[in-house]
Amino acid sequence: MTREEFERRWTTLCYNRLQEQGPDVKYPPGRTGKKRLAFGRNGKGRHASFCFADSYHVESRKDGHAFRAQILVSRQPGSPFQCLIEKSWKDKGAGTTITAAVSKNLISVSAVTEIIGSKFAVDPSFQIRINGNQVVLVDLERLATEIITVPGYGDVTLHRIDSEIQDRTSQLRGITWWVNGRKVGESSWEGLDGEGAYLDGRSTLAKRFSFIVEADILKGCEKADWMSFRASPKVDAVRAAVHRQVIQALNSVHAETRRERKRATIAQHRQLLGALSLSSKKYVGQFIDELQEKCPTISEKDLARTVGIYAKMEQTTSGYDLLTQLAACSSEDIDTWNGLMKRWTAGRAEIVLNELDHRLKLIADLQGLVDSVRTDELHDLQPLFERGLWMFGPEYEAVDFHSNRGLATIVREALGGTDKNLGRGRPDFVALPGRSVGVYAASAFEADGEVSGIRKILIVELKKGGFNLKQAEVDQAKRYAKALRKGNDVSDSTIITAIVLGASLEDGLEKEKTGEATFIEPMLYRTLLARAHARTFNLQKKLEAAGVTRPIDMDVESVLSTEGELPLQAAATA
Repeated sequence: MTREEFERRWTTLCYNRLQEQGPDVKYPPGRTGKKRLAFGRNGKGRHASFCFADSYHVESRKDGHAFRAQILVSRQPGSPFQCLIEKSWKDKGAGTTITAAVSKNLISVSAVTEIIGSKFAVDPSFQIRINGNQVVLVDLERLATEIITVPGYGDVTLHRIDSEIQDRTSQLRGITWWVNGRKVGESSWEGLDGEGAYLDGRSTLAKRFSFIVEADILKGCEKADWMSFRASPKVDAVRAAVHRQVIQALNSVHAETRRERKRATIAQHRQLLGALSLSSKKYVGQFIDELQEKCPTISEKDLARTVGIYAKMEQTTSGYDLLTQLAACSSEDIDTWNGLMKRWTAGRAEIVLNELDHRLKLIADLQGLVDSVRTDELHDLQPLFERGLWMFGPEYEAVDFHSNRGLATIVREALGGTDKNLGRGRPDFVALPGRSVGVYAASAFEADGEVSGIRKILIVELKKGGFNLKQAEVDQAKRYAKALRKGNDVSDSTIITAIVLGASLEDGLEKEKTGEATFIEPMLYRTLLARAHARTFNLQKKLEAAGVTRPIDMDVESVLSTEGELPLQAAATA
């Protein structure tokens, strides 16, 4: 710098280096060097010497002139430092020297070597000397080196530097290529074409790690300006081999960081994941692991959003495609079970176990209704019967029974369709304080496969917890059936079964038959749940006895078993 440049630049905080000098390093006349980006942008780092002393000296030479200045911490308000020009003289040299007598925060020679060397040793054009001794790459303590053999071409050397302390920027971080001791291109975390970045340059790890590839076998493959390699099978093979090793190394480094991000993501979706089966939880855990590996630059927010979507999709997964095989079988039919077990693979059996988990959870939810008087829970659980009709018998295992909005409208009108207390949140259900009615129908088909009305209707009425069923409730169910008989799609042959569930029954209350195809059955909650539990428990025991293992994801299970929400980790992002 000239004296005038020094006085303008050094005394200006937030100096705009890009605007004043441009982005590239400018070499003195008569000296040539490889084009590279300059370090620093706003000049704040030039005052780092204040970390070690209250004053330091700057000596600079340019255009035949030289000067020496002292920079001191200012004791005057409004000015953080002072610049005093001590002397000027004629000099044909070029360059700038900063010196300070260290009076505080003295660090060891080895620490200085690691801090400076881990940053600048990746560029072989830099000469770094500490106490007169040159620092070279292989002298660094936090350096790991391995040889990569590229079949058909030879060996390359991969160095990994862990600087331990992250830099402010990722400049000179990433992957640096050397050929015959000369740098090719710029250090960067950019991956192979189409692969995206190895790391997000803004992340902690991107500012901490560096990889240097000594690829002398690529001599002659570099372009004339040494900014990149020419495309060739040899270059592709070497880059692919290096790519694999870098990914493997980063996965090892990322292991703990990714685990913390994974646990934080699970904690955000605790309620959603807690409702999944063991198998589904395992799949979600595997999905998070693979997503972080394949998309290392994904942000924590995007990771959480993506996992939430996947978990909701997993929540809807149904095992009915296999369970239809069980429709005609009872829990006592051991020979049939054995035959099924021989035909099933472990994977298919796991799908059934997954569905069983859903069923057992449904039973547990319904169990709470027996003693609960909270009407809202009653209404929330009514839609679960779309996947819980199997509790009423093997016939309802079939997938053709669905809640029917049109039939529900008829029942609603039979109850007084203008009643303001009628719930409208789900038009295919009828909800009133203390009761909830669902109507399910299965279609009838002609010989040619065309739909010909309704084959069977199932009415399920849930009474609130503790409710004692009496003849009035049975008669009300008869009125539902009578109203449905008037529907256009209901024929004389359509079977209507109404099941009314309560906590207790009036003495003498039994199943009734009206006409040839209408059946009204009052039923205790505990009776239905006992039947459902027997069916699921017996099948589960048989599957597990056959040696089907239940793999789990320990991270998912440990987070979900922790009381309350885990704090989101401010971990290093990948």
